[in-house]
Amino acid sequence: MFYKDIKTEAIPERVLEMTRIAAEKKSIDRSELKDIFIQEKLSKGVTDYFGPVFEAAQELEIIQFKDNQVVFSGEKNDIKSFNTFRRYCNSRLFDDENSQFYQIISCFLDANDDWFQYGSISTSDEIPRILNKKTGIPTMKLKKDVVLAIRFWLNFLGFGYIQESAKIFLPNMYTALKDFIVLGNIESGKEYSMREFFDNLHRGSSVALNGSRESLRINLALSNALRLLHDNSEIQLQNNLDSAEVWHLFKNEEHVFTSEVTHIIVREVK
Repeated sequence: MFYKDIKTEAIPERVLEMTRIAAEKKSIDRSELKDIFIQEKLSKGVTDYFGPVFEAAQELEIIQFKDNQVVFSGEKNDIKSFNTFRRYCNSRLFDDENSQFYQIISCFLDANDDWFQYGSISTSDEIPRILNKKTGIPTMKLKKDVVLAIRFWLNFLGFGYIQESAKIFLPNMYTALKDFIVLGNIESGKEYSMREFFDNLHRGSSVALNGSRESLRINLALSNALRLLHDNSEIQLQNNLDSAEVWHLFKNEEHVFTSEVTHIIVREVK
């Protein structure tokens, strides 16, 4: 799912549910785990999604499989809630820049507002063509399976929102950025230059920083996140006139920080 082929069946809710079953049993035969998981699903009239979900949980290294036994190998706090599971996923999923999952998420974020003109991500012909050039995944597979699967994870991981009626991706990684701050090496109350701030975020944040360190330009999803954190008094953006580097948010004429920003102070992010 994350390091192999992306599959529509492995949505976040199912992966979390499976890991909770494994955690409750501590050690369980694979066939028994499948019976429990599928029995619950079939009662709701849902198809057998066991294989793709099981593979996704293994890739997250939250379960292990050996000698036909499935063992929960994570921390129970990581599956306590949707929020803790999301933060765990953000800590694990962006280590490999060459994975299809990383490249597709990066491509969505790099698009800024360019894709609005193409309409629904579910029906657009142009978006799969763009993703094909970036990832090499066949266009028909992208259109049929991958884009559908990725939209669930974009929402869940906190990189933006899928506008439900039009199926347009609205980039705003407010939630994901908070995770990367908490997971990183950021001190509250300390002033960081923007470069220092990005260098001290959790390494997973690299998925949103494609070329930013060279261009000093911040994409729309990350810009929206920084502005919202500032408006919520969770961080304080600054534009110090004597700074050696000036970074540029994606332009927004309606915000007090239209574009230029040099420093940041994290106040209280949870």
